[in-house]
Amino acid sequence: MPSEACWRFRRHIPIEKMMTLKTAPLKRRFAAILYEMLLAGAATCLAALIAGIAAIFLNPVSTLLSALVTSILIMGSWWVYFRANWHGQGQTLAMRTWKIGLCDLNGIQPSLHLLRLRFIWACIFIVFIPMLAYAGLRHLLGIPPKDAFGAALVWLILPWGFALLNPDRQFLYDFLAGTRLVDVKEQS
Repeated sequence: MPSEACWRFRRHIPIEKMMTLKTAPLKRRFAAILYEMLLAGAATCLAALIAGIAAIFLNPVSTLLSALVTSILIMGSWWVYFRANWHGQGQTLAMRTWKIGLCDLNGIQPSLHLLRLRFIWACIFIVFIPMLAYAGLRHLLGIPPKDAFGAALVWLILPWGFALLNPDRQFLYDFLAGTRLVDVKEQS
């Protein structure tokens, strides 16, 4: 039974129809991803400003510590942004604009644990794997920066291309986390 804290787009949906929420179309999800990149970029800029101030004080102590603090601040700002939106409203601004909702496999509000898993899997596939590919191509194989960057971006096919093979058309990180991006156009 869904709690009172269910997403706004779910409040008027009978329990029997929760499982019948349709998957959001891929075109709208990709449009939302582009918009989301701008919003996450704003959160990154704010975190980078704070990290820059921290680096002024930490670089004389240890550049490794400074890099670690910078990474934690940037990842932390992303988590704060996404958690606040997913957990509080069920959608980020980009998802609201494109009428996309986030739910678990049962069609109800994902638990904080599932949101954490979704965030971690998305970071692995969208940030860490391309970054490791770039580092490997650039430093181990000596490929020029532009070519290494382009080749590293090919890894983005993995999480998003998975949707073309998945019967429910979910991205790989949603599939692994047990969440779904659903179409809420009819409910608005």
